[in-house]
Order: sequence, then C-alpha cells, then structure tokens
Amino acid sequence: MDIQQSEQIVKEQLHEALSHLAVAINHSILLVQADEKSKKIVGHDWESFLGDFFSQVREKGKVSRINLMSLISFPRMR
Repeated sequence: MDIQQSEQIVKEQLHEALSHLAVAINHSILLVQADEKSKKIVGHDWESFLGDFFSQVREKGKVSRINLMSLISFPRMR
C-alpha cells in the first residue's frame, strides 16, 4: 500500500468516526432532553469514551514514539 492510499484510508476512517460521533451526540442530547436523570449516565459514557480515546493515543504514541497530539494545532481548530 502506498502513502496516498494510506492517507486516503486515514481520511475515510476519521470521516466515518466523525459521522458516528455526530449520531452519538444527537442521541445523547435527545436522551438528556427526554430524561434529566440520564445526565449522569450520559456524562459517564462520554467520560469513558474520551478517556479511552486519549489513553489509546497516549499508549500508541509511547510504543511508536509518535505523539499524534503534537501534530495538532489546537488554536487553528474551529
């Protein structure tokens, strides 16, 4: 697999992940709007997800010696 194919796979996977996150965000909002008591559960689910995500980035970074977070310019994000 060449570099362009790999770059395309990364773009496609990130786009798909963003699509799944949009669905999860919308359902989270609907759930909390329908039942205020679900805030705690929804919050816990998001904390768990984000914790797992950052943990994976950190661990893979240690193994590969590539810090993906350092590749991101947070001020330029919009």
